[in-house]
Amino acid sequence: MGVTTAAFGSWVSPIAAEDLAAGTVKFEQLALDGDDIFWVESRPDEKGRSVVVRMAPDGPQDITPAGFSARTLVNSYGGGAMAAKDGTVWFTNFATSDFPQTKDQRVYAQTPGHFPKPITPRQPVHFADMVPDPERGVIFAVQERSDVLLHGQAQQTLVALDMQGSALPITVASGGDFYAAPRLSPDGKQLAWLTWDYPSMPWEGTRLQVADLDAQGNATGIRTIGGAPATKIDPGLNPVLQNAMRYSDEAIAEPLWSPDGQLYCVSDRSEIDGTRWWNIHRVDGDDLVAVTAEAAEFTSPLWRLGVSSYGFISETEVLAAYSRDGVWALALVDVTSGALSAVDLPYTSITHLRVGNGFAVFFGGTFNGPAELIRLDLETHETTVLRRANPGLSDAAKACFKAPETISFQVDDGKGGTETSHAFYHAPYNPEYTNPTNERPPLIIVIHGGPSAAASSALSVDIAFFTSRGFAVLDTNYRGSTGFGRSYRQRIYGGWGVVDVADCVAGAEHLVAADKVDRYRIASRGGSSGGYTTLALATFTDILSAGASYYGISDLQMIAQDTDKLEAYYAALLVGPWPDAQKVFKGRSPLFHAGQINCPLIIFQGEDDPVVPPPQAHVLIDSLMDRKMPVAWEFFPGEGHGFKQKAHLIQSLEEELSFYGAIMGFTPAGHLAQPAIENWPA
Repeated sequence: MGVTTAAFGSWVSPIAAEDLAAGTVKFEQLALDGDDIFWVESRPDEKGRSVVVRMAPDGPQDITPAGFSARTLVNSYGGGAMAAKDGTVWFTNFATSDFPQTKDQRVYAQTPGHFPKPITPRQPVHFADMVPDPERGVIFAVQERSDVLLHGQAQQTLVALDMQGSALPITVASGGDFYAAPRLSPDGKQLAWLTWDYPSMPWEGTRLQVADLDAQGNATGIRTIGGAPATKIDPGLNPVLQNAMRYSDEAIAEPLWSPDGQLYCVSDRSEIDGTRWWNIHRVDGDDLVAVTAEAAEFTSPLWRLGVSSYGFISETEVLAAYSRDGVWALALVDVTSGALSAVDLPYTSITHLRVGNGFAVFFGGTFNGPAELIRLDLETHETTVLRRANPGLSDAAKACFKAPETISFQVDDGKGGTETSHAFYHAPYNPEYTNPTNERPPLIIVIHGGPSAAASSALSVDIAFFTSRGFAVLDTNYRGSTGFGRSYRQRIYGGWGVVDVADCVAGAEHLVAADKVDRYRIASRGGSSGGYTTLALATFTDILSAGASYYGISDLQMIAQDTDKLEAYYAALLVGPWPDAQKVFKGRSPLFHAGQINCPLIIFQGEDDPVVPPPQAHVLIDSLMDRKMPVAWEFFPGEGHGFKQKAHLIQSLEEELSFYGAIMGFTPAGHLAQPAIENWPA
């Protein structure tokens, strides 16, 4: 069959919205118990239920029974909801709304094949980042109590839970605003963990602490390593960032013990090529000594607990994942010399790396392939795919996957000079179609959340959904994104709503100048803070023809006053001290400038969103309706900050595509859900 000529946006794609949701799982955590591999996956087909799965000899085997869900609410974003040791699995339970009687955040113990048993009482308490200690009969974990407040937020402590559930928890450490990553030494005599206090975020300033343990799990002789205050602070910085730097000017992450009991971690204290990068360090007394010295990142921001980017093969050799220019790779690290030896694999995204006896496992993705659970033989470096995030994709769909172009471009730094910004550019691609020679494709600017996150270097089937229909996509890593060093990451502090917006505009203009996209058909889509930047683009620039906001922030003041524990001071870091900078917050909030919105919007919101409350979306919609601006919206029941249910994933994606077609003047192929666009035609 020949290639069909058709207008961009109208191509018939083998990738349907249902293909993205049906059978697609989201990998959330990996754990090893000897040679046994356990992981947690979230399933849209089961209303977003998170299930512990074990790799059995005959294939993946579900451990978590119906009515239970391995998901924690610590820090709202969760992570680290499961642990496994000596054949037993422990998990924090969050059941679906179908089973409200078990929706309790209690820790359950389960032997595969048997019904889970609770080991913690029914209380307003959440647990995460669990480390079993069978010798003492306890589980070390982060505990968050919503009924006890510290600095106005739910109190966190580090505790030792009784494995049998017959004794009260032992408090190991308290007094800090946050705790994470408890890690037990090989001989069981010491425990290491991370702690940090407001207004810092875990990727800005943390401290590593180590303690001796007695027979019951009580901590003695706690000492702090690293995380010292800044010795010099620029008075021109955001005052909240200055306060964070006075607490700690070093982001320490991922404490890990070597087989011989030497403590290691990742720290961004090392400066290479003029900026500081997350490199592997060794604990030497009460100080840290750099092991690696790379202009690369050996960890990622601690949005969710349970991050793991390296592991010990032996006392002197580490297998490590690292990111350079937004692309991940694997290397063997000699911890004596710091030398790296590349492990040549095709994966450009690597998360949750765990090292076992002769093998390693991780979630890996490529530029042209979705995430997979990979087993790596450490001797031969041969890989085996144990699980695919989307096993149902057809060969025709896979034929539409194409690696993006990594691009950089200059943007005004606001001080009379320029700085470099980064992005991935995905050209429209479908082997069955071509376009009229006089047409340029519509562009979708994709904006990641965070904003201190990063565009993934693994294939997003969502992006392929659009590129296979004839859209170009700019997946931005604006200044403030992770993966390009500490200075780049901090560039957005005080500048949220300015820096990210400028980079998105500059990236789009870069593609327009290169004659790769249509200047008059540019859309933006994003979730959470990415939704905010989409709304800001629609409000404060004239670059967009349409915008799609997924649980996006419209009123920055609301985030400053009412948000989750992790981000209680985050908006102040990103914008300015609250309430002193109230005018700045209001000035950058699309809600208060809805009269400037000059493009149609479609808004998707979860009714149970704890991070971005639904009233934000309602107020913005009402304002647009008053102005007779084209607007469409959906409020999904049972959804929080990020959609998990299959029906809602399908509906939102189809309605978004239909919305673009209506606004940009083309008819998308297929039978799609149609949004109710108010005030349209305009």
